[in-house]
Amino acid sequence: MNLRENILDAIKYPISDTRKFLIFCALIILMTLSTVIPSYGINNETLSIFLALVTLIVLFIVLGYLIEVIKCSTEGEDILPDFDYVKHFVIGVKAMILDLIYFIIPLIIAILVASATGLFTSFTKIVDNSTEAIINGATNLTMIMAAIPKPLMNTFYNALTVTLIVAIILFIIFSFISFTAMVRFAKSGSGTEGLRFIEIINDMRKIGIVKILVTLIAIYLIALAIIALIGLVGLIPYIGVFIGIYLGLPFMLLFVFRAIGLLYANT
Repeated sequence: MNLRENILDAIKYPISDTRKFLIFCALIILMTLSTVIPSYGINNETLSIFLALVTLIVLFIVLGYLIEVIKCSTEGEDILPDFDYVKHFVIGVKAMILDLIYFIIPLIIAILVASATGLFTSFTKIVDNSTEAIINGATNLTMIMAAIPKPLMNTFYNALTVTLIVAIILFIIFSFISFTAMVRFAKSGSGTEGLRFIEIINDMRKIGIVKILVTLIAIYLIALAIIALIGLVGLIPYIGVFIGIYLGLPFMLLFVFRAIGLLYANT
């Protein structure tokens, strides 16, 4: 399946089963109650704790269902999978742990780079100089900045630049790896499969790094277009926000995970 076919299939996929799509939309509604209800001025500590718990549980179910979407997509199924809330909750917990592992690794490396380049040390010294300048009567930003030695600011900017470049590169690399890891997890149901780096790299080579990159860019651009459309729909008085979030957001999530599943269908 080429990129065009992949995208068209993924766009049609969310409404392949209207009933299941509406159930998924209902889950998204449940997941957002903890933020929606307080916005109406309803503030109750017990209710807030309960809603937070509901949000967490439903979040894992939604994530687990999206992993199931990837699995079904790689197996050639063309309609939304059935709901199994307990199963999807467990899958969602495992997927979250796996995702955190792939987030923590680049974060640790970025922190080490920041420390090695002197980012933290220079930032601390800038704060100390700024605090001292304020104590000595500095009343605006220009006066505060003038009190900071230029070599110190240069060190800070250079360290920040290097750290950001490394962090961005690591994010891109680990995003590719984490997507492939998530697909391996979806297909096997085993979290350890998502940590087999050699097999993950081999899967990426089979598909082609360029193909993965181009497909992900296309997926993200379409997802951004859907978000923009959600924003426009949200301008409709009274019902716009609800239509945009509770229909548009579920559609976007199913589209993205379907497209990812189709991308890795032949691995």
